[in-house]
Amino acid sequence: MNGRAAITVGVLLVALVAVGGVAWTVSGTTRSGVAPASAPQTVPDSGAGSSEVTISAGAAEHPAAQLVMQQVQLYFNAVNGRDHATWFRVVNPETADRQPRESWLEGIGSTTDGTIRIDRIDSATGGGVLALVRFISVQDPNDGPPGLHVGRICWQVAFPMAGSPPRMDVGNPDGILRAPC
Repeated sequence: MNGRAAITVGVLLVALVAVGGVAWTVSGTTRSGVAPASAPQTVPDSGAGSSEVTISAGAAEHPAAQLVMQQVQLYFNAVNGRDHATWFRVVNPETADRQPRESWLEGIGSTTDGTIRIDRIDSATGGGVLALVRFISVQDPNDGPPGLHVGRICWQVAFPMAGSPPRMDVGNPDGILRAPC
């Protein structure tokens, strides 16, 4: 297999895994086995669900779990409460500089987030972490992201975090899976 074919096969495998992950997340089907600690039972029938952040048993074992959980909770509290000052303190400076208060408020529109769960925390180079978080947003369909103007979205997001406390890098489209739910 030449280099171009190997790259194509690799890209296809990554795409299949991503599509499978989204399908699994939004399917709402019952799964067998034991759920990780603090896992939401199912996707709620309607609405966003609780705004309290939960964490999987595996993620809770990471040394930075408490700090990550606190920052993720502050982040979602800020979004749900339209509190730009708190959001500004939780995200990294580059992200904060890109979104002054008025554009940030316009960007979140009517969004409310819930059923928030930290599925995994991995250590990253340079002392940071990568937090894999899933959540549900509900919003006026007109406030949905480009290409997904629906009232309810299931998200899986990879949030790189660094510093003390760890500040979040949000908005990188390479770390986001989303689908109507």
